[in-house]
Amino acid sequence: MLLVALLEGEPPSGAIWYKDFRQSPYHRRLQSHGTRFYTKASDLCLGERAGCSVPCRRRLAPRIPSSHDVIQMFKQRLTALAAFCLLLLSALVPPAARAAEPPDLVTARPALRYITLSGFTRARAETPLVAETAGRVEAVFLDIGDQVGEEGRFAQLDDTFVRLDLEENAVERERLTAQIKYDRRELGRYRELALQNNTSASQLDLLERSLQDNRHALRRLEVRGRILEERLARTSIRAPAGWLITGRRIEPGQWVKEGETLGSAADFSTLLVPFALTPEQYAALHAEDTDGLSLELTDQGRPVAARLYRVNPGFDPETRKIAVELALADEVRPARGGLRTSLRLQLPELSGAVSLPAAALHHSYDEYWLTRENGERLAVLLLGPDRTDRDRVRVSAPALRAGDRFRLGRGL
Repeated sequence: MLLVALLEGEPPSGAIWYKDFRQSPYHRRLQSHGTRFYTKASDLCLGERAGCSVPCRRRLAPRIPSSHDVIQMFKQRLTALAAFCLLLLSALVPPAARAAEPPDLVTARPALRYITLSGFTRARAETPLVAETAGRVEAVFLDIGDQVGEEGRFAQLDDTFVRLDLEENAVERERLTAQIKYDRRELGRYRELALQNNTSASQLDLLERSLQDNRHALRRLEVRGRILEERLARTSIRAPAGWLITGRRIEPGQWVKEGETLGSAADFSTLLVPFALTPEQYAALHAEDTDGLSLELTDQGRPVAARLYRVNPGFDPETRKIAVELALADEVRPARGGLRTSLRLQLPELSGAVSLPAAALHHSYDEYWLTRENGERLAVLLLGPDRTDRDRVRVSAPALRAGDRFRLGRGL
């Protein structure tokens, strides 16, 4: 038992002293009673801190539990037992069953509508074919619709003057090479004469300077030769191998300028379909599997698999829409641009209507209503069957929102 000194100062007159509190008859009574219900702390009177005896100001007696205490104790134990039972039941019931909706209640969901967007196929990439040097068109090897071969040749410009410049460059390099050899021999002879003091130092310096100048001239001609070879290569107009020619603006014998566009080629190995989507349409597209989309080839009357190819992060202030490109995953023949395709998306109805099972709708004559979870009746306007589910109907009301719960009834 925890003993606390509750009284301070001298004990009152008439107090009975005991050598030890355990020797008092009150302690023996408490011990023989065998209960934990004791008198309040204010009823205990202990002695001085250093004293060896305990003054008892009041008679200590065991406190017998009253009926109120027994009832409170019974309530506490009953509450604890109920909480334990609820916890045990929640652990035994599966999560899916706990989250399931009661069988007599249904949840309103937004009424959906289908929209169809049309787009046309185009090439994955397209490049212009530009003349990098001026000249006369000598030959054109491909026409519109032809596929570029492995060599990639589209047209050839006249390269006569470039080849003549290359021949002249070769002759000049040959001359300088021979001159450098002669200068080396001559410089060697003069060095031997200089050792015998038979020639002047200025004459020796002049020969060394001439040899160095010829070496620089030869290097300059070599660089000029590489430039001419590059110009010769650029007289051939080339396109990427495997692409298709989509434009031709030249004919043999025509004079073209440097930088002039002579034609165009495009890559139709992958067909793209561009769309301009609103934020709501873009969200509906992303709600689906972006790698498992489907487009309808309107001209051929068959579906084709598609995937999201790229999204333009820029903003178009005129349309205020998002530029999206879908790539056809299935092979389409013929692979060309201009094939009409259709993209079908599910969007919530603009009217704010919701979809509910027909069994949740009550009617009498021309009036229709729903019964909320708390029993409140809500008058609604019947819009017709759900386009996406025949067992559901579309209704609307000012106070009706998606996510509201209603009771099931007899239905229509």
